[in-house]
Amino acid sequence: KYCYEKQLNIKRDLAGKISVKFTISGNGSVIAAVVVESTMGDREVETCLADRIRRWVFPEPKGGGIVIVSYPFIFSPG
Repeated sequence: KYCYEKQLNIKRDLAGKISVKFTISGNGSVIAAVVVESTMGDREVETCLADRIRRWVFPEPKGGGIVIVSYPFIFSPG
């Protein structure tokens, strides 16, 4: 949300979907995050979002191993 609202102050009509694929390691930390699709077309928001996701920490996956997640984030003004 932070990444989107920061750019929304500059581009009032900014909207779209950003799909991010990220990998959660066995200890719950995100070890990779990449934008795989974007209809927003704003590199600033896309890069910021992937960078923020890399800081997330999840509960450790049951049974160990890694978890790969693909998640669409949909943004629209007001």
